[in-house]
Amino acid sequence: MPTSPVKLGSLTPGLNNRLEPTQLQTVLPDRSRATFLYGAENVDINDRGRLKRRTGQTLAIAGNALSIWGDKLGAYAVLNDDLVQLEENGTGLAPTVIRAGMPRLPVSYSRGGDGEVYWTNGSALRRISAGQDRPAATAPLSVTPSLSVGAGGFPAGRYIVAFTVVSQDGESPSTPPVQIEIPENGAIVIGPAGTDALVYVSGPNGEIPILQGTVSGAGLTLYTLSETGRRCMTMNTVEMPPGSIVRHYNGAMLVASGQALYISPAYNYGLLNPAKGYITFPAPVTLVEPVDSGVFLAADKTYWMSDLLTGSDGLREVLPYGAVPGSSQQLPAQKQGQRQVCWHSSRGLVIGSNDGTARALQDDVLTFSDAASGASLYRERDGMRHVITSRFGAEPSVAAATSFMEAEVIRKGTTL
Repeated sequence: MPTSPVKLGSLTPGLNNRLEPTQLQTVLPDRSRATFLYGAENVDINDRGRLKRRTGQTLAIAGNALSIWGDKLGAYAVLNDDLVQLEENGTGLAPTVIRAGMPRLPVSYSRGGDGEVYWTNGSALRRISAGQDRPAATAPLSVTPSLSVGAGGFPAGRYIVAFTVVSQDGESPSTPPVQIEIPENGAIVIGPAGTDALVYVSGPNGEIPILQGTVSGAGLTLYTLSETGRRCMTMNTVEMPPGSIVRHYNGAMLVASGQALYISPAYNYGLLNPAKGYITFPAPVTLVEPVDSGVFLAADKTYWMSDLLTGSDGLREVLPYGAVPGSSQQLPAQKQGQRQVCWHSSRGLVIGSNDGTARALQDDVLTFSDAASGASLYRERDGMRHVITSRFGAEPSVAAATSFMEAEVIRKGTTL
C-alpha cells in the first residue's frame, strides 16, 4: 500500500520507550509539535531539538584498564593489573605505577581533606601520598609492652595505660587499655617496645589517659605523673576495614562494606570506633555520595543523612529503590551551595541535590532492566551538560533525559 512521509517535530523531548513506535508524537508546553525518539546511539540532542553525531574517540593509552577516576588534581586507574597515576603526555596519557600486582577488583577513590587520595577495593584500604602507595592509617603495636611496679612518686590508685605509634600516616589506634595498681610513692616500669611508641596514662582511678612520654627498645620508667599531656585521641579505635566504596564528608571518612557504612572519627581517616562508628542496612550499600549539607546513601532504598553523629536515627528515605553499584558521579556546582550528584537506578538517571531531594529524570518516559553495576562520566560540550552512564549485566538500551542530562547504556562487557 502507498506510504506517505511523516514530518517530525522537534526532538527536544529525547527518548521514550514506554510509548509504541507509532505514538511518539507529542506537544510541548508552547504548543509546538515535538517527537520522542524510540532509540538513538552516539548522538546528542541540543536544546533546540536537533541531533548531532558525537565526536569520535582517540586512543589515549593502550592496555587493560579498570576503575578510571580523576579530579582537578590528578587521575588514577588500574592498568594491566597495576594501580597507576595518569598524566597528559602530548595527545595521550602516560602511566606511573603506584602499586603493582592489583587484583581485578573494582576500585573506589576519594580525595580527603588532607589532599590525599584514598582507595579501597574490598580487600585493601590505602592512600596515595606524594605519588607513593601507603596505608590509610598507622598500624597499632602488635604486642603491648609489659608493665610492672617500681619506686617513685605516683599517688596510690588504679591507672589505665595505653600505647600508640606515630608515623607519617598519622597516629595509630591505641593498644587495648591495661589497668595497673600503684601503691603510694610507686612508679610504672614499662618493658621494651618493638618500635617507638607514645605512652598514655590516666590519673589515679581515672578513665582518660594523657600523654606521658615515649617508650623505645630500652623500655621506660615513669616516676611521676604529668597532668599537662594531651589526651589519647585514638583510644578505643581500630583500623577501618576495606570496602566497596570510600568517600569523605565533613572531616570523616566513609567506607561501605556489605550492609554496613563505617564512619571514622573526625579527621582520623582510616580509624574506626567499633562501638558506634557504623550504620547497618537491610541490603548491601551501593551508593555513598556526599554533597555540602549531607550524604546520599542507597541500599534497599535511597536515603539522605544530614548529620553523621545521629547515625541511623538521622536517615530519611528519599526514594523507595536503590542505586546501581558504581554508577554515581559528582557534578560541578552551577551556583554556590547548589552542589549535585547523580547515579543510575532501576528507574533511570537520578539527580541528588544539596537540599536532600532526589529526582528520577527519566521515570516517566523510559524503562530499564536491572543492572549488576555501572560507571558514569560527566562532560560538558556545546553548552550542554552530559552524564554518560554504562550499565553492565543489563539488556542494551539507550536513554536521554529531557533536561539534557543524558544516560547512555552500553552493551554488556563494554567499558568506557
